[in-house]
Amino acid sequence: MTHTRIPFGGEELGPLLARRTHRVRSDALRDILAAAAMPGMLSLAGGIPAAESFPVDRITDVMGQVMARSGTGALQYGPTEGLPAMREALAHQASATGATVPASRVMVTSGSQQGLDLVAQALLDEGDTVALDDPSYLGAVQVFQRAGAHLLAVPGDSDGIRTDLLEERLAAGARCKLVYVVPNFHNPTGAVLSAERRVHLAALADRYGFLIVEDDPYAALTFTGERLPSVDVHSDRVIRLMSLSKTLCPGLRVAGLVAPAALIPELVAAKQCGDLQTNTLGQYVLADLLADADFLPRHTERLRGLYRDKAQALAALLRERLPRLSFGEPRGGLFLWCTVDDDRVTAEALYAKALAERVTFVPGAHFCVERDGSHLLRLSYASLDDAQRREAVDRLSVAFEKVLADVG
Repeated sequence: MTHTRIPFGGEELGPLLARRTHRVRSDALRDILAAAAMPGMLSLAGGIPAAESFPVDRITDVMGQVMARSGTGALQYGPTEGLPAMREALAHQASATGATVPASRVMVTSGSQQGLDLVAQALLDEGDTVALDDPSYLGAVQVFQRAGAHLLAVPGDSDGIRTDLLEERLAAGARCKLVYVVPNFHNPTGAVLSAERRVHLAALADRYGFLIVEDDPYAALTFTGERLPSVDVHSDRVIRLMSLSKTLCPGLRVAGLVAPAALIPELVAAKQCGDLQTNTLGQYVLADLLADADFLPRHTERLRGLYRDKAQALAALLRERLPRLSFGEPRGGLFLWCTVDDDRVTAEALYAKALAERVTFVPGAHFCVERDGSHLLRLSYASLDDAQRREAVDRLSVAFEKVLADVG
């Protein structure tokens, strides 16, 4: 029997796709990140760690030690919830920055983004409500939207999510399963959730029965050295996502998640369906690094100085060349959250002109749920060196003047 092969076209794919694929479209941000990777483009867009921040020599040494000592085990499959040594190391880190945590309440994930996805898989049914500050981290917004969740957008300020407004909405009848926060040097706004609001948020969780998802990749990058403890010192209803990408390196894709004991088996089951386990070799290496009591404090202090200098340098250049951009004094993390103080210039118009000048950033509307982001933008100071930074600001200034010329 002869079979005539019929080409499969994209137009035929639509009816086959799951409904959830239509809930999230990331084409615009994908285009922004693709533009950032173009030859000759200077990027103020992505939150990509500085190449000089990676402890390459130390990782090389530890990897050699691991292979000499435990090569077979490091190259083998491992338990879904993570290697015991890695879970112990993460439990120690969590206990040093929040409530005391046993290793049994820790699991290892393939980056904290996977942890966020696992939480959504285990807890969210279509139509469930997730409260979050507006604007918010785009990766979280997309995960919750794909899960079919309703987003309850709560305004924030420099002290983080407005828990008083959240309380008002809860008192008026709103109910949520999760409240998502980035408590330290929020992406994109740079806000730090105040001590008072941490206590208040924990009290609301206990009163109304929701869980708090605390996504905390930037806390160690504080320019002052001050760090508020996790919300879990005030409530047992906290899930902590513990990234190592910004402090050690993103390439190994090893992170941690701390959750209430009853939730861990459900999260492990969800992960087992997805990827079975996290990178074994990476866990061996990072467990050794985290266990080195001398290395990590020195390394973290170096990172603080590195990013503090970068942030202050970018802020000074912007004040000099682009006085119509306003922003708060950077306190930590990787970003400046800027407002265009000229009604004639939108972030999208500036972005289009900036691309033509071969410099890129992220327009603020991509982070906004309900808020008007048309005059907001996020700039990352992490990855450019001194000469690139000055050139990037020069190009952005030219783009700004071209927008003004167009609008008269």
